[in-house]
Order: sequence, then C-alpha cells, then structure tokens
Amino acid sequence: MSKFFSNNKLIVILCAIIVFIALIGVSLRSQSQSYVEQYVGDTVAFGQKAVSYPVHFITGSINSIFTSGDSKKQSSELKQLEAENQRLKSENKKYKKELDIEDISKFDPISSTVLSRNPDQWMNTLVINQGSKDGIKNNMAVMTSDGLVGRISKVNQFSSQVDLISTNTRANRLSVNIQHDDKNVFGLIDHYDAKKEELVISDINNKDSVEKGDKVVTSGLADQLPTGLYIGEVAKVENDEYGLAKEVRVKTGTDLADLSHVYVAKRDPNSVPDSESGDN
Repeated sequence: MSKFFSNNKLIVILCAIIVFIALIGVSLRSQSQSYVEQYVGDTVAFGQKAVSYPVHFITGSINSIFTSGDSKKQSSELKQLEAENQRLKSENKKYKKELDIEDISKFDPISSTVLSRNPDQWMNTLVINQGSKDGIKNNMAVMTSDGLVGRISKVNQFSSQVDLISTNTRANRLSVNIQHDDKNVFGLIDHYDAKKEELVISDINNKDSVEKGDKVVTSGLADQLPTGLYIGEVAKVENDEYGLAKEVRVKTGTDLADLSHVYVAKRDPNSVPDSESGDN
C-alpha cells in the first residue's frame, strides 16, 4: 500500500514538472507578458527609478557645480577669442590698405595713435600720441589711407590735438578744389552736417560745373596744408536757399566717427604754392 502511494507521488511530481516545463515553453513563445510578470517587472522598474532618480539628481547637481563654472568660462573665452580674431582681421585689412597707398609716403608721414576723444567734442577734436619731440608742428595735415582727417591745432611735447575737418568753426574753414573733368572748382567748406554726415561747401558759382561723384581735394591755399590731399567725393549738388549759388555736399573718404590710427603729414616743399614760398 505504501508503495502504491509512493508511486502516485512520483507520478504527480512528474506531471507537475511536465506542466511547468510546458508553461515555460508557452511563455517563451508568447510575446505578451502575464499579469504576474508585468506586476513584477513594474515593481522592479519602479524600485530602480525610485533609487536611481535621487542618485542621478545628486550626481548631476554635483557635476553641474563643478562644470558650470568651467563651461561659462570656456564660453566667455571663446567669445573673446572670436572678437579678438575679428578685430585683428579688421586691423590687418586696414594696415594692408595703408601700405598700398602711395600718396602718404611723399609727405614723410608720422604714424600716430589716437589717445583720447571727448564724447561731447567727438566730431571736433581728438588727441594723438605724437608731439614736438616727434617733429609735429601746428597746421600739419592728419590723414588716414582713406583721406584727410584734420590738422594739428595744438602741440605738446608728447601729444598733439587735432582739429577734424568736421569741426564747425569759422576759423577751420578749409579751402578745397572740386575736380570736375580737367578743371578745378575752388570752394570753402562751410560746415559739417552731423545728421547726414556730410561736409557742405557753399557759394559755388552757378556757372561752375560740379556733378555727383567729383573728387574733392585740398587746394593748398591759405591753409598751410599740402595740395591735393583727398577729402571725399561729391554726394549731392543743389541750389542754395536763394538760388544764387550752388551748395555741394561731400561724403568724406574717412569715417570720422571711427578713428584709432592716423598719419601726420610733414609739409612737402614741392606742394607749397608759389605765393607762399615767395613770402618765406
């Protein structure tokens, strides 16, 4: 009898094993999970999330503390390098242009840097880093590779003041020649129109032919400046308010609002008018 029951137990165990193996096979072939498997999986996942989230948060916070400062510093340094690179490119282009110009060399130019510029006198005067020790004298022309900037008005030992051609003073009226075809039309710069950024030449005779695009240069008369220094070109020609004369507007070759490096031109004896050389 005991053997019968023991045999039955073996049969039951074998059947259970067979059923268990069959269930495992079905489960492996099926792509869907049972509710029990889903519950276990979700529970494990939730537990992992509950543990990993604060760990990642703390780790990320610690990393951000150490890396945010570095990233901001690197970003700032990168922007600074880009700005410096752009500045060097601009200066290189400007100096290359200045090296190519021939008109400056014949005046024995003195290279100068702009030291200061008063905001309320921005378009009137500036100070350069060359003075009497460097051979600077009053009324010397100051220019860039793009044209005339102004003239020396005050000389110290190691610095000098420059009156810009845009200075609106009667004493600073500059005599010019407007080059039209093969003729020179004489005129005086009356004032500077700050709003339109143009020099205004008034009292040009209606009989004189002047057109947009004509070049404007120094005349060398009564200004103690070399003859033929480029100032700019005619932007517009119109009659004055009375219709008795022409008013000529000139766009300067040099950007007078943005000056950092200039040249001081020593007086060229060959450019001195006969009337002036006779007086000496």
